[in-house]
Amino acid sequence: MNKELENLLKGELLSVPNDFTERVMNEINQSPMSISKKIGRKWLQWFVVLCTGSLGIVELFSFIFGIWTTTAAY
Repeated sequence: MNKELENLLKGELLSVPNDFTERVMNEINQSPMSISKKIGRKWLQWFVVLCTGSLGIVELFSFIFGIWTTTAAY
């Protein structure tokens, strides 16, 4: 099996046309994603950022409270 794989790898596996990149980028730019989906996704991203930031602040305050209760109990 290794000889078969070596022979396969020695040959040219794939030849890409010169205009491949341009055609792919044109297809991506003409994708059917509408403006409303992009706006909705942006709002969702900001919502997630705010939620995770709030969760981080809560975790920070719980850590500070834990340190305070430990030192106050001593």
